[in-house]
Amino acid sequence: MPFPVALLTTQAECDAALAALQRELREFTLNDEVLDLRADKSAERAQDRAKALQQAKDEVARLTPQVAAMTAGTREHRFLDRLLTQATRRVQDLSLPPAPGTKTPVDAFLQAVDGRQVAVQVPELEQAIQEVTNHRPTLAA
Repeated sequence: MPFPVALLTTQAECDAALAALQRELREFTLNDEVLDLRADKSAERAQDRAKALQQAKDEVARLTPQVAAMTAGTREHRFLDRLLTQATRRVQDLSLPPAPGTKTPVDAFLQAVDGRQVAVQVPELEQAIQEVTNHRPTLAA
């Protein structure tokens, strides 16, 4: 459905409309880039967290039989037992859900809405700009 460009009756009105549309398009484009960056960072953090958790679990699995097989109280036993305790705590920490307020389900939902809004809005703005641009030469200066 075409935009009502006939409402614009002078080139000055077209220029004002184009300036406003260009500014809005820049804002939506920037918002789109920010949303993409957030999504990329979120995915990277999730991957990093999953990788770190797996490494800590592997460390626990490797150290548990070693510590169990050693004589308690020896220097090597104490050292490996300390490493096992650290790895176990790391597994526990990485297994906890994200801290409250870091990203609630509402935040995730609103971010998805923002993404869809931008995806729809940018082509609409580009179409409006094109229609005003095409209409402008038909008007007197």
